[in-house]
Amino acid sequence: MNFDILSFQLIHYLNNIYTNSFNNTLFLTVEKKYSPQRLKDYALWYYFRYYPSNGRLLQKLHEKGEEIDAIHVFKDIQHLTQEDEIIKAKIDNYLFRNKNFRYIRQKMREKLFPKEKIESILEPLAESGNSILDENWLRKKIQNFTARGKSRSYIFYTLGETSADRELLEGLLSECFPDGELENIQREYNKITSNKPELLKTREGKQKITQKLISKGFKYDEIKLIIQ
Repeated sequence: MNFDILSFQLIHYLNNIYTNSFNNTLFLTVEKKYSPQRLKDYALWYYFRYYPSNGRLLQKLHEKGEEIDAIHVFKDIQHLTQEDEIIKAKIDNYLFRNKNFRYIRQKMREKLFPKEKIESILEPLAESGNSILDENWLRKKIQNFTARGKSRSYIFYTLGETSADRELLEGLLSECFPDGELENIQREYNKITSNKPELLKTREGKQKITQKLISKGFKYDEIKLIIQ
């Protein structure tokens, strides 16, 4: 992301102003509200360090200064903010890291970016018919989930959001589970019973084992083949 509005020297200068001011307040028992000028210095420092949403920036200004000052400072620097570009850059970064839509939506909303702007970027991707997930990354995730005892259905519904993702997943899961999930269920069954062998002694104990396996996404009919 290229922002030519402030030079490197100005950013460095603002960083020094804010850092020195912050260090001076460490000795105060009660933090005072920032003056309008100091609040503006803080706003510029915070924005060019974190590239936050407008909502997050306003939130920080309200925390540091008086409400009226926060509003005025935000209006003064609003022409510098480029929220649309920031949203696109952050989503591109999440996609590069193979994050799915559910994860991206959650993280972007936590950062207080507007929902409609997030969806304006994600919806065309979802409708394109192409998977946003890398095949090699998916293989590693499937192996990781399998090692943690997760079922095929759990993996499928956790990773597959778009039709293209689900189509790719179906093929990979068929490779990983060529004979169904009996081997995986048996492995999880052995883990449970080795830790709590007393569960095998009663009907209630076996029901708890069954419930535990169902909670991992395994099918009841296949579980019953293991638990006799």
